Amino acid sequence: MYSVDNRAGRLIEVRLGTPLPAGEVDACIAKIQGIVTQNRHGAVVCIELLHVDVLAPESAEKFLEMMRVQNATVHRTAYLLPVTNAILGLQVERLIRDAHNSSRKAFRDTTSLEAWLVPVMTMVEAQQLRKFLAQLG
Repeated sequence: MYSVDNRAGRLIEVRLGTPLPAGEVDACIAKIQGIVTQNRHGAVVCIELLHVDVLAPESAEKFLEMMRVQNATVHRTAYLLPVTNAILGLQVERLIRDAHNSSRKAFRDTTSLEAWLVPVMTMVEAQQLRKFLAQLG
């Protein structure tokens, strides 16, 4: 399961949960790429992974390819990881490392995530980020 929304400026809000079949991965990536392409001012992305067990290797590779393609157009991407899932954390951290872009970072708490993203956001984007994070469950 996934959702991708762009409610404010450059902010792209992504929620992922398992199961995440290959067709949904493709649709999710297409939606993210569509929003990034439309916005000529780049993107700031927040990806919530609290309900993901682990990404299938094929899915992880598709996300990595998307990350590499978007390196020049994404200002920052923050990944919110579950505190109790070390395997997913290692997987996401490998993807971030392999994408070769220091503007991506993984977090296990919303306070640190927000503190890292907000400095590159407008006030409206920051307000929407706070709404997005407040809806976590």
